[in-house]
Amino acid sequence: MSATPLKLVAISFIKRPLHSEFLQHFQELYIYGVLSQLARFTELHYKDLATLADKIQIAQELSDTEILQKLHQICQSTRTQHLFTGAVMLSGDGQEEVYVNFQLYDSRQNQYIVNETETLRLIGSQVSDPTMPNIAPDDLNRLINRTVARFLQALPGKGQHITPESLAPLSPSLKAMQLILRAHQITSVLEKIKLYETAIREDAHLETAYYHLARIFKGEAQYEKSVLYYRETLKVSHADDRNKAIYATEAGICCALLGRQDLALQWWLRGVEYDSTYINPYFNIANTYEDQENYAQAEEFFVKAQVLAPDDFRTFFNLARIYSKMGIWEKALNQYQYQLKTEDQDPWCHSDVATCYLNLGDLQNAKRHLEKTVALDPEGEAGQYAQLILGGLV
Repeated sequence: MSATPLKLVAISFIKRPLHSEFLQHFQELYIYGVLSQLARFTELHYKDLATLADKIQIAQELSDTEILQKLHQICQSTRTQHLFTGAVMLSGDGQEEVYVNFQLYDSRQNQYIVNETETLRLIGSQVSDPTMPNIAPDDLNRLINRTVARFLQALPGKGQHITPESLAPLSPSLKAMQLILRAHQITSVLEKIKLYETAIREDAHLETAYYHLARIFKGEAQYEKSVLYYRETLKVSHADDRNKAIYATEAGICCALLGRQDLALQWWLRGVEYDSTYINPYFNIANTYEDQENYAQAEEFFVKAQVLAPDDFRTFFNLARIYSKMGIWEKALNQYQYQLKTEDQDPWCHSDVATCYLNLGDLQNAKRHLEKTVALDPEGEAGQYAQLILGGLV
């Protein structure tokens, strides 16, 4: 899987008004299902998928070239590369089928890299209750997974070998999917919790419900409940290893906020086991060992993070600090010098470099960086501290 996260926006691509309330509801379920499944099999959280459904409509009279220009503008405004677009409509007079045209637009190529149409049969004819679409859950899941599989196959590094049959269904319960969708559309935290809990009673394996409950309780500072729901999310998860690593890392953060560093470490180490290329748990593990003054272990995990992300400035800063605490000034200086390549205007970085030179007995270079600190921050804390040290070197 590519290390570059997928960024995706979903929009409603409607060439004629949706007269049927059923079609409107079906479209919402379909878009929700596709985005949720993509979130499970990419490095995305569902919350990171911007859904502009029903907010953008492209007029029928636009030419194909004008439509592509409009899509390109949307990509620029949302800072994304891909757009998930689609149209839904009922078949003829009998209205026994729904036609779904789904497309994946690539702004760099300025063209559709997926453009296909699927048919979904309704149970019986015209739907009488628009709040309970007359759709077989298995058929809806197959449609969602066919769409997701085609998108993943079309995106480099995302899953060229994935088939619709290899993807677990979002939920075998249409009611559960509707409850989750409704929860996404409201702002009341209490109402969201009720809907997610009801959805779980409807489908005990509904991964997205556990995940969103975990996030809500973390936001409400109910960390014990959050850990519980992250644990349940992992039990039922069909997501890829990156998302499982994210779940474990978030559970560890909640444990740390509860003051249970021992449990937090277990969760973060579990996150590394799920996906050894996910950098966040390495920082958390290393910081925990540093707090325990176990600098050798902290160094080990900061080094692993640096191997994974050699251009991440945090690794240089953290390793420099650890080496300073260990009194290994040559290594600390080396890390600070790497940091200086991108942080040359940071007075504290120059101050830290000067400290390394002072401890190495190189007063000339120490003075040079202290003077640079003063020049960058003459009235600030870093500059005043540097002036104090310079006064002692005269």
